[in-house]
Amino acid sequence: MSRKSMLMSILLSVTIALSALCGCSWMGAPATTEELLIRYVANENVSNFNMKADANLSVTALGVHAKIPIHADFDATTNAAHGTITVDLSTLDTRDYAMEVYAEQRDQSIICYLSSLKEDGTPTTWKCWTIDMTSSIDVSTLAELLQSSELTVLAKDSDEKVRYELTVPSETVLNTTFKLLKNSVEVAGMDEQAFIDAMGTDKYRVDFTEDCLIRSIATGASLNLKSAETNNVPVKIAMDVNAVFDDYGTKDASQTTVPDDVRENATPTDVPVDIIEVIGADSPLAGAVAH
Repeated sequence: MSRKSMLMSILLSVTIALSALCGCSWMGAPATTEELLIRYVANENVSNFNMKADANLSVTALGVHAKIPIHADFDATTNAAHGTITVDLSTLDTRDYAMEVYAEQRDQSIICYLSSLKEDGTPTTWKCWTIDMTSSIDVSTLAELLQSSELTVLAKDSDEKVRYELTVPSETVLNTTFKLLKNSVEVAGMDEQAFIDAMGTDKYRVDFTEDCLIRSIATGASLNLKSAETNNVPVKIAMDVNAVFDDYGTKDASQTTVPDDVRENATPTDVPVDIIEVIGADSPLAGAVAH
């Protein structure tokens, strides 16, 4: 190898190393959605993080108005996740509901293991729910997702880690999600298109760090339901969701791996969450839930 070739090789190696260390900031701000997402998926820590999500759910039915905060806390590593979901039911004068969840990607499916928790935090019985992801995004769907998004370069006073924000219409996000699912899906008694139409013009706001990793996701939704799923009782639901992602690259895979006893004892189900089990059979809202 000539001295010139050797020098070029050394310079190239140093450049690649610096790029990996400095992330997005070294390369300058991404100019397009495509560029932002390419940098996102290229980051070695993209699938190792903690996520804390809060959803403020407002439900009105049968003359009852309830505000129900929901909190989720999950650790994720490559192809696996583990965490808990807690539902605050104090406005319904009943106990809080908590659930433990493991999830793993196996081939082209996501397998979820779920169990409600006792007051002392120990699980009851485990269910196994499979989400089939054998469908793929075609070029036109991907183009629609990218073309409908809006990228903004910003800095938020409320969160010093935020540098970029991607805004995507909920309709586009839901269309893409439903296309990834192999089987037709019903949500709250509505088919896919009816549910998408009911979501209106809400948007997802996805904030990214300087290294082009997701920092937070926020969205809102408002639905008016009346179907067999609600016993033909009019139900008004409003919800805002905010999820924060942190601790990239620090999570141990041993903490997210599905334990053998959970895998062996879980019962397959098509109904991952029993709403009556969550809110309680004696809840004033129970009459609006088909069971």
